[in-house]
Order: sequence, then structure tokens, then C-alpha cells
Amino acid sequence: MLNLYTCKDEQNCPDVLHEYEAQLQTESIPLIIDNGSYHCRVGWATKLHPYLNFKNVIAKNRGNRKEKDWDIQVANEIADLETVRWLLRTPYDFNVVVNYSVQETLLDYAFKHLGISTDGCINHPLVLTEAIANPSYCRKQMSELLFESYCIPKLAYGIDCLFSNGYNMPEFDLPEVGLIVSSGFQSTHVLPVFGKKADIKNCCRINLGGYNCSAYMQRLLQFKHPQLVSELTLSRMDEVVHGLCHVAPNYQEEITKCCDIGFKDKHATTLQFSSSTTPSNIKTGNILGGPLKLEKKLKQAEHKLYELECVIELEQESTEAAEKVAADAGCSSIKELKEKTELMRDNIQAIRRDLDEQYRLDKVATGTVKCGIEKCQAPEIIFQPSLVGYNQSGLSECIEMLLENYSKEVQELMAKNIFITGGNTKIDGFRERVVKDMIQIRPYQSEIIVRQAADPSLDAWRGAAKWALSQHCNWMERKDFEECGWEYLKEHNFSNMHVATKSTT
Repeated sequence: MLNLYTCKDEQNCPDVLHEYEAQLQTESIPLIIDNGSYHCRVGWATKLHPYLNFKNVIAKNRGNRKEKDWDIQVANEIADLETVRWLLRTPYDFNVVVNYSVQETLLDYAFKHLGISTDGCINHPLVLTEAIANPSYCRKQMSELLFESYCIPKLAYGIDCLFSNGYNMPEFDLPEVGLIVSSGFQSTHVLPVFGKKADIKNCCRINLGGYNCSAYMQRLLQFKHPQLVSELTLSRMDEVVHGLCHVAPNYQEEITKCCDIGFKDKHATTLQFSSSTTPSNIKTGNILGGPLKLEKKLKQAEHKLYELECVIELEQESTEAAEKVAADAGCSSIKELKEKTELMRDNIQAIRRDLDEQYRLDKVATGTVKCGIEKCQAPEIIFQPSLVGYNQSGLSECIEMLLENYSKEVQELMAKNIFITGGNTKIDGFRERVVKDMIQIRPYQSEIIVRQAADPSLDAWRGAAKWALSQHCNWMERKDFEECGWEYLKEHNFSNMHVATKSTT
């Protein structure tokens, strides 16, 4: 029986413009933003689900070169990420916000699509999630942006995995003692909870997450199928990792099994990207060479066009200098140079059409990929970072080292209250692998309880919404920052620690 997995290649749908209801205008209902490095979720605290859920990226492309304007597509306005991947910009460096111009563009997009029509300000308290141990300087920049640009009345920061843990408790709160495993898009954290507060100082971080799993899967399959480099895109690999991959209970045993040809063939899955039927009039012998040659030709033509356009722009400043450069380019006049520029544009369009046709033929000619041991290799990097050259401890080793910082009594309590959350933990077998490794770490017959978030992706937003409506919320107002500085943080059970930056003299 053929195990077949067909990639859906789903495209983003533009977000609808929601109505700014009268009830929301009259009441100061909190806004909740779960600002993840992969997805951003935005909505009202009184609702069960966020109104918006979009990828936290923009595509910024130069529009009219003469007018020096930019063509910007934001979030779900980008139908297909692969067509503009080289233009993508994100507010994040790993899981920390550093690009605040992109962040402002994304916030504008979110507030616009929520339907907020108040002029020049957002008249709602705002809860914003941030990274574990977020640097004070980054928080300062974010606070300035929110208070100065949007004039919000109140602000609170919280850690996403803590909100998720609180939401999954019988009563909304953190446990007295526990251990949180959070694996997101860019990083994985092991965060101890002690005294109903996060023990940030003993937190462990691994610089690998869902993005790295997808990138590793892409590298493995591209190495195995070099003729299909253009087909094995990051978007497809992301779909494959979360739809097909699994975390092996015992990775070494899985590798050994796959050495058996019979087992390998039986458990391999065929990835299908397009029709695998090859028409008789299509030659498939030069699948990789054709597009590469055309891409090189296109790049050379675009570079030449750029040089010609620069000469035309120079004419506005100095006609004499432009004519001299035009002569160097083999043209007797500026008029002939402009005609040559138009011919170059037509040539580039023709090359692009040929390139698109070549890719279309390649897709028809080659449409399937065998995927075997790669299904457990990609997510294994969270437990063995050395597979991708990272000199870091794996997840289970981090848990073991972290537990050693506490007494035996506390270790037992933590082992009985492990909570896993984050989008990357939705991969099949993640929880089971943590349980198995914990059995090996802990003494014989130790009690181990590992819980998983009901919805690892959305529970952080829901927890933040529940906290914002509770009596435990601890808001910061503009006057607090004016008195204590923009790096100020009012702590609560779900927040980071406030670490004052030493002033230099």
C-alpha cells in the first residue's frame, strides 16, 4: 500500500475588516496581542477567540524607483510567501523584537483590521506577550512605541507560556511548583515555576525551534533530491513537519530499523507536490540545468537594466554627464539609451516567461519525493542539537541540569507537574518523548506527570485574555514610565523580572 501525502500549498486569505462595535467603543475592554515570532494573534479580551491570526512578516519591495516609494504587503495580504521570500521582513531577531519600524507596520495592520476608528489613539488597555528574559532595552523601545505612537492608556507585559499554563489550570493561576517546556518558532525554553512565579534565573534556552525543524527537513530532502530544489520550499517543509513528522521515542532504534530495506520501504511516505504524469513531448533530462541558466541570464539582464536606469536618472541632474555615460554604454544619444532600456525591459519579461514555463514543465515532470527516516530526523534536533551543528544541550539534558538546581523534594514536585506548550510541541510524539526521557532521568519508580496544553498555539492568547479581565492584572500607565523610566516593568506572576539597566557615567 502506497503511503501518500499531498501538500496542500494553502495560500493566505486576506483578513476581513471587523466592525468596531458600539459596546467596544464605550467600554475600556482590553486588547490582547500574542506577539509571536511566527504568528501574531490579536483580539478583544471578552471574546473566545482572537479576531486576527496572521504571520508576523511584511514584504517590502521598491515600487517606483524615480519617486523612491515602496510597495509594502503586510501579513495575510501576502498570498504566497515563497514568491516574495527574499523580500520578507520580520520584527524579530530570533525571538526578540528588534525592528520597530516593521513592528509598527504590523500594529497598524492589526488595529485597522479590528476596525478601531478613533483618531490618533487606541483607547483600550493592552496586554502584550514577550520573550522569556526579554532585554530591558527592547521592552523600552516597545513601550515608547505603544505610548507615543498609539497613546494607549494602560499596558501590561506577560510571558506567553505562563499565560498558557495558567489557562490550563482548574483555576486560573500558576502552580506552586512546576516545570514548563515551551517550544516555539525560533527557540525552546525550560522554565521552572517556584512559589507561583517563574524562576527566570534558572531558565534554560535552546536556540532551536519550529523554523529550524523545517529548514533541516528542507536540507535533508534537497540533498536527497537535488533535481527538486525549487519544489522543496520552506512553506511546504513547514506543512510536512507538522503534518507528517513525529518525534521518535527512541531515535537510535528508529535509525536501526530504517537500515532494513523492507522496513524502510514499508514505512516511507511519498510526498506529492503536483501531478507526476510526464507528457511524452516533454524532455526531463535537463530539469535542474534549464532554470539555473535562465536565472543567471535574468540576473545579468536585471543588473544591466539597473545601470541603464541610473544613467536616465542622471540626466535630471546633469545632461552632459548623462550623455558621456551613454556614450560609454555604446549609445550615441540619451534617446537611443532610452530605447535600449525599453528593449531590455521587454527582454527581461521574455526571460521571466521562459523561466515560469520551465518551472511549470519541471513540476509536471517531477512531482513526488520519498520521505522515510527524515520524518523523525527533523524534529529530533530539539533533543539533539548536534545534528545541525549546535554546541548546545538537548531538551532532556536541559531538564536534567535544571532539576539539579533544586532540592530532592522540589525535584519530585516538579517532575509531577511538567507542562508543555508552544506550536512546535504539536508535532506527534513530543509529549511521549518527554515522558520517556524523564523516566530515564528520574530515580526508579518516580512519579512523573506531563501535561500538554489543550491548544498549544492559542492558549497563550486565551490565558492573557483571562488575566486581563481578572482582579490580578497589574497595569502600567504612562505616568509610571515618566516617573521610573521607559525600561520600567511592573511585575506580576505571569511577567518577566524587572532588571534595571545600570546607567553609564
